[in-house]
Amino acid sequence: MKFCAKKTYRCSSRDLLLLKITIICMCVGWQVGIQAQDLQVSITGNTEPSIQVETLIAENKIIISDASGVILQQIDYTFPSNQDPSFLVYGNPSESIIRENIANFLWINREGKIIHSESNSSGSEDGEVVSELATDPQFRTQVIYNPKIVFGNSVGSSAQIISSKKQTISLHFSTTSQLRRVHVSKNGAFIALVTAQNGLDDLVKIFDRYGNSITQWEFSQPVEGVEFSQDGRYHTLFSGGRVGVYDSYTSQRVGSSSVRGNPILTAAYLPSKSTIAVITADVKESLIQQTGLKPSVYPTVTDLELHQINIVERRISRQKFKILDIKQFAPINLSQKGDFLSLTGLASEFVLR
Repeated sequence: MKFCAKKTYRCSSRDLLLLKITIICMCVGWQVGIQAQDLQVSITGNTEPSIQVETLIAENKIIISDASGVILQQIDYTFPSNQDPSFLVYGNPSESIIRENIANFLWINREGKIIHSESNSSGSEDGEVVSELATDPQFRTQVIYNPKIVFGNSVGSSAQIISSKKQTISLHFSTTSQLRRVHVSKNGAFIALVTAQNGLDDLVKIFDRYGNSITQWEFSQPVEGVEFSQDGRYHTLFSGGRVGVYDSYTSQRVGSSSVRGNPILTAAYLPSKSTIAVITADVKESLIQQTGLKPSVYPTVTDLELHQINIVERRISRQKFKILDIKQFAPINLSQKGDFLSLTGLASEFVLR
């Protein structure tokens, strides 16, 4: 029996060239396929300030109108002879709120009548700053809070929910930590308290609308904002230059990243794409933080840019908005709606999908 050696096949230079071209095409196609999964920004429409607040001091009246000028509420209010620096009107079509005298809040119904009054004063003999209101755009969940209360040599804070029946639910009280910010989710389902204490990381405490504690997170930089996924599972925390996403079901961090360039305007996580969307911008004036206010000047936001962080592929991409500058009319929200994100609060509404 004879054994014949198998003839060795030698690749020609032409075959090697074709093989290289094939591999390159496959790689390019793979990269293009990945890039096609990136979020794309589109404008869905233009907006106007939804609420107009007019204070007629000489006539002792406050008029709240909608964007078309239709009067929603006309309130009889006796203005003090000396100007109250804490006076502020939070306008809403169904129920507006007036802040006065540092820590007092008045609730106004559709007919313009005062239906409830609540003091948020701490009673501290050492002093406190002006109390604030945090709420969702529809005023479904309302939190009044005092960011800083002086207790001798320490600084504390407090917060309480005002229920639909105008009952108070204590949410937070501390003699050693101040409240940097209070955020209510756009749908009113969740509340985030950002507490700050010298020498410690910020602590973000998450509650439901009834005041039940859900979880808490530590963040190594001053927290500027908090956004929630549609089901409330994922919490996106961001500072001026860093973002982190946390899973309330597993109590683990999903991903985080630093962002270069302009400060972060807002950020949110889109679970269906395993992507953190971060919007950066250049802002010259102070941003509007609460709905229904009467700002002296609407802030202008310029150089909008989308940063996408895919936490599975560990890939970051950037995309400039096609609009150069834009006015802010309301608090900025980047909220999940199914498999896309909606950016509201600016003069145009944007969709990221």
